[in-house]
Amino acid sequence: MAKTRALGADAQLLAAFETVYGTAVDGSGGGVYSKMSFKSYSIGAEKPLGTDPDLGQGRDAQDPFFEAVTVDGDLGVGLDLQASGFWLKALLGAPDTTDNLDGTFTHVFTSGGDDIPSLTLELGHPKLTVPKFERATGIKLGEWQIDLARTGPARSTFTAIGQGVAAPVAAADAAPLVFDLTRFNNSRGSIEVDAVQLANVTGGSLSFSNGLDPVETIRADGKIDGVDEGEATASGSVDLRFSTDTTVTDAIDAETPVALQYGWTIPGASGFHLTIDLPRVFFPQVKNPVTGPGGISATYNWQAAKDSVAGHMMQVTLKNDVAAY
Repeated sequence: MAKTRALGADAQLLAAFETVYGTAVDGSGGGVYSKMSFKSYSIGAEKPLGTDPDLGQGRDAQDPFFEAVTVDGDLGVGLDLQASGFWLKALLGAPDTTDNLDGTFTHVFTSGGDDIPSLTLELGHPKLTVPKFERATGIKLGEWQIDLARTGPARSTFTAIGQGVAAPVAAADAAPLVFDLTRFNNSRGSIEVDAVQLANVTGGSLSFSNGLDPVETIRADGKIDGVDEGEATASGSVDLRFSTDTTVTDAIDAETPVALQYGWTIPGASGFHLTIDLPRVFFPQVKNPVTGPGGISATYNWQAAKDSVAGHMMQVTLKNDVAAY
C-alpha cells in the first residue's frame, strides 16, 4: 500500500562503482547497482547561508547569500559476510581474490593503494504515494570506524565526501543485485597480539582513515573537482582488565611494535571470516587507576604504521562465497 509519509524501514539504498568520477552510473538496463543493507544514512548536500551586511542600509537584516554546496555524511552498516567486500573495495580499492576451488573465495584488501574508486549512492523511498529518490555522485569513503564489544552484532561506520546530489524521479536500477545477509557477531570476535589471543579484553575500537582532501576549486556550479587520498592512518584502542597477563605491557616496556589482528568468524566448515591485520602497532604506557572496589582496567590507544617487510599498514581479509567484487 502506498504511503504519504516516509519510514526508515521502507528506505532502500542502491550503490554502484563509477567509471567516471562524479558521473552517475547508468542502471537502466538492470542488474548494475547493488541493493545494500544499512543501519543509518546521513549523506547529503548542504548549502549554508552566509551574511555580509553592507552599511547604510538601516538596522534590519539584509539578504543572506548561499555558500558553496558540500556533500558529505556518515553511513552505518553491519559487518556482513558478503556486502562487507563491496564497502571494503570502496574504502581500500579492488582486492586480490583467490578462488579456493571449493566454492569459497578469499579477498585481500590492502591499505595505501592509489586506485580508490568512487560511488554513486541512491537513497530511495519507493513506497511513498509519489516515490522520492536522492542520488549522490562522486562519493568516496574517508574513514572506517569499528567499535568492539562482547555481545551484539558487529557494526561499522563510514564517513564520506561527495561531489553532487540530484533528485531523480525513478530508481536508478529496477532490478538491482542483492547480497545475502549474514552478519558477523561480536560473540565470535577476537583480538590477537603477535598471533596470540589477547586475554582480559573488555572492549576496543579501530579507526582507519584515507585522509581525504577535497579539491575545492572555483566553479560556477559550486561543486568540488574531486577528492584526493592523503595519508592513510589507522589507530584504535584496547580496553584491558588489569591482570597478570603481560602481553601488552612487555611490548610497552621494550618500546617495540607488535602485530595486531581483529577478527570475526562464522561457524561452519567453510571457514568464513573477516580479519583486519596491522603488522606494526605501537602501544603507549598508561596508568592503571583504582576508582572503586571493582576490577581495575585501562584503555590503550594504539597507533599503526607501515611495515616495510609486509609492505602495508593494514590488510583486510574476507573469506566468503562471492566470486568477485
